[in-house]
Amino acid sequence: MRDFLIFLIAGAISVVCAAEGEVLYMKYGCYGCHGAKAEGSASFPKLANKPRSYLIKKLQDYKKGTIHSNRADIMQPFAKKLSYKEIEAIADYLANIKENHEERYYQEFEVGDSSGS
Repeated sequence: MRDFLIFLIAGAISVVCAAEGEVLYMKYGCYGCHGAKAEGSASFPKLANKPRSYLIKKLQDYKKGTIHSNRADIMQPFAKKLSYKEIEAIADYLANIKENHEERYYQEFEVGDSSGS
């Protein structure tokens, strides 16, 4: 019973952190490059459903300035502003985004009256 209660409490904390993470993701403008649902683009990586530990490590490394890549110059100013608690909350949010493939399909492809093939 004790283990079950611990499991429920941990799950509730994760949900709260994920909700806070979504607010922070929008507040700090992450959506500007990575998309509103962290789906990524041709130039910026998809972050949705990546492992939480991976996301935390990457954000911490950007914050410390230990990543040297073509995107590091873009990411470092954003990451430096984040506290460890905020990094965890954003990672919780990103790791738990549920993809809606049907919705994305209809956003990317519109039916038109083109005379193409």
